[in-house]
Parts: sequence; structure tokens; C-alpha cells
Amino acid sequence: MYQNFFGLQEQPFSIAPDPHYLYMSERHQEALAHLTQGLQGSGGFILLTGEVGTGKTTVSRALLDQLPETTRTAFILNPMLSEDELLATLCDEFGIRYQKRSATRKTLTDKISKFLLSANEQGEQCVVLIDEAQHLKPQVLEQLRLLTNLETHQNKLLRVILIGQPELQDLLRRRELRQLAQRITARYHILPLTQADTERYIAYRLQIAGANRALFSHAACVAAHKATEGVPRLLNLVCDRALLSAYTSSSQQVQPKHIKQAIAELEGTDSHQTKGTLLKVTAAITLAVCLVVLATVVSYFLLQPNEPAMGAVEQKQDKYAAVERLAVAWQLPQPPVEQAFCDWVRNYELACLTDTLSVSQVQSINYPALLFKDQRPAALVETTDRVDTNQWNGELLMLYQHPFSSGNLSEDEQKQWLQQQLKQHLSEADAQLSSQQQFRQLQRQAGLPVTGRLDAATLAWLSSRYYQSGPRLRNEVGEG
Repeated sequence: MYQNFFGLQEQPFSIAPDPHYLYMSERHQEALAHLTQGLQGSGGFILLTGEVGTGKTTVSRALLDQLPETTRTAFILNPMLSEDELLATLCDEFGIRYQKRSATRKTLTDKISKFLLSANEQGEQCVVLIDEAQHLKPQVLEQLRLLTNLETHQNKLLRVILIGQPELQDLLRRRELRQLAQRITARYHILPLTQADTERYIAYRLQIAGANRALFSHAACVAAHKATEGVPRLLNLVCDRALLSAYTSSSQQVQPKHIKQAIAELEGTDSHQTKGTLLKVTAAITLAVCLVVLATVVSYFLLQPNEPAMGAVEQKQDKYAAVERLAVAWQLPQPPVEQAFCDWVRNYELACLTDTLSVSQVQSINYPALLFKDQRPAALVETTDRVDTNQWNGELLMLYQHPFSSGNLSEDEQKQWLQQQLKQHLSEADAQLSSQQQFRQLQRQAGLPVTGRLDAATLAWLSSRYYQSGPRLRNEVGEG
């Protein structure tokens, strides 16, 4: 609508990740250089992170445009895949033919390996680029790592570029992914634009679109930067609407009042009532949407697949909010509403302990626990402080890191791990006892229910001693 008025040939502030409009700020130049150098090195993984809207996808598209013709690429936009789906997607992206109905994981892996070896013999490099990689399951990341094991004396036959939000860095710090983290040879975190870069960014995109004069005043650029905090995607939204506002008022140049009007329109409020930045309002809108979703969920997922429904919407809302807090304690993303919570956490190599324990037993295991009273969450225990047992009937939900959930250990290796743990926590005399007696002795020492077998509470206790990562109960005696 405003293109002819301002003499523009194209829409300058589209939010589509068009490399033609990539403004190479100093930070974007560094990001692109890190990706390019990483592909030239001998490592298997390259990491690019940044907040939403900072230009990660646009930089990755610019990288793809610079790759030589001898590079074979697989671009995965939907990371919500299982291990088998990942392998099938790689085959589809690389053009590898396979029988879809009868393909097994081994068949797909063998075909990919054969393809990579053939590409290397022809002097070709194979690259996998995964966007929104913070949503990848740990098992899928481990499958990717195994694929990168294929190498010559000089190079990896497959390079993987992981692009995601800062949560991806937290995911890669997990103990079970430490081998993958050690194989990241290049990493870069994109920050938002500075105020000077914001003004150059606006001018650059206008120039690419055909502008032959300054369409934004300096004051308007400052106002746009202040409102968006230098996030390119938000800048595009604000600047596009500001041009429309200037056009409707027949102004030849965008002024601060047009920025203010644009923000007001994007927020859906009157310009005289606009308060705060666009980022704050966006966060508020997101929070409101989440609250509406929580308030209207009728078929809320259950803790266990066969658990009977609670009936009351209020109970379901309380339960969701409670398990959401438990997920936050473990630095997990927001739990889905359509999947059982204890099924979902298996994606992160965690397991649920649902049992009836005492306060001292919860403290002995030393993981945060969600306590229940009459099927309703009563409290989330995150400290060693005294718990009001009047508000609790002993039922709880606790997460713990399951040492065997990844499937990487054989049955013999699982037995060996268990024997090592028992040996570490029992005396030499106890080590000569039968397995049942050893478990009984360990459970007595730990103050756990004495069952004489490897139950979930005992495995959680061993897990909390074996793994260094994961939340623990805080001792707040004498603190603040």
C-alpha cells in the first residue's frame, strides 16, 4: 500500500528470513564466520543460539547460499522427531531411497552410512542443519552423535549445525549428552542489535527495497530501538507498521509519533495509553494466552496413563500448575497438555517416582518432590525445611535421572553398574550378602522402605548419588 508513496520496489520489512535482506552487523558477521569456519574444521557439531527473532534462521540461510556446489545439505525445520523419524527424514532430505514400510533403524543407518561414504569418495561434504534444535529429544541428539562417528583420517563425513534458542545450551549441559557437547567445535550466541546497528539495519533494508533517501528520522530509529530492544523480528513488525502510519498521514518521513502509533496498533491499544515496550506487552499477551489455555483445558493429561480422571476442572488446573513447577525445577520446557507427564519426561531420560514415603525419606533421596492430599497437589518440596504433614497423606511425585532409560547399556552393563553402586555404598562384609540382603541393608542405611529389591525409591536414591546434575533440596536453615 505504501510502496509507491515512498518509491519502494519491495516490502522492506518482511519477517520472512530472506538472505537478500540480511544486514551483516558485527555480531551477524561473527556468527556467519563461526559457522563457516566450523564447516572447514574436523569437528562434527556446530552450535548457533540466540533469543527469538535475533536472526538465527536468516544467518543459516545465508550460510547455505555460500556453500559450494559440492555440499549436500539436509535442512530439518521440524525437530519434534523420534530416532527413527530422524533417520527417515535424513534419507528423504539427502534423496536416499528406502522401503518405507519395512525400514528398520539398522536399515536406515546403513543406507545413510553408505551414502556418506559415497559422497566423500566423490569429494562432497554432507551437512545437516536443524532449526529450533532446543526441541530435540536427548535420544535423537545421541542418534545424531552416533551418525557423526563415521569419519576418515582427516574429516567427519557428516557435519551437524544446531540452531536454537538459549534453552539449547541448557539441554546440551545434561550429563547424558556430555559426549556430544565435547564434539562441538564452533559455537556462537547472537545478541540483539545495538542502537547504532538498529539505525543501520533500518537504512540497509530500505536501500535494498529501492529507497533513495532516508525514510526514517534519527529520532524514529532511536524510538524503534527502544521499543524493540534491537530484536530484528520486532523491528520489522514495528517499522512496517510505522511506514503505513506515515503513509496514512501523508508524511514523507517516519517520525517518533509514527513509531508510537505503530506500537499502539500492534498492541491493540490507543496510542495515548501505550505503556512499556513492545517486548513487555508481547510477554504479557503470551502469559494471558497461557492462562486461557490452562483455564479451558477439559481433557487434561494424567500423571499415569491409566489413572482415573479427577473430574473437576479446578483439580486439573492445580495439577498442571504443580507438575509445571516440578518441570521448572528440572529446567525442562513447558509440559504438553496432550501427553501423560510421566511419559513425556522419558524424552529427557527422567523417570517418575510415585509412591507413599515419609518426609525423611524424601529428604534422603534429595530430589524435589510434589506432595498430594486427596489427589490434589499440596506442596512442592524444594528445601529441607519442615513439611506440614497435616496437608499431606504421603503420596508424592518425584522425578529422577534413570540410568538405563537411554537404552545404551546392555543387560550385563546394567548389572555391572548396579554392582558398582552397591559396592560404593555398602561395607565389604555387606558386599558378600545376596542381592536381596544387599538391597535390604542399603535401604536400612538410607532410611528407605525396606523391600529387598531394586524399587523406584532405591533407584532414585542411587541416581541422586551417581549423577552430579539435577536439582537438589536446598538447606535454607539460617539463610536470608
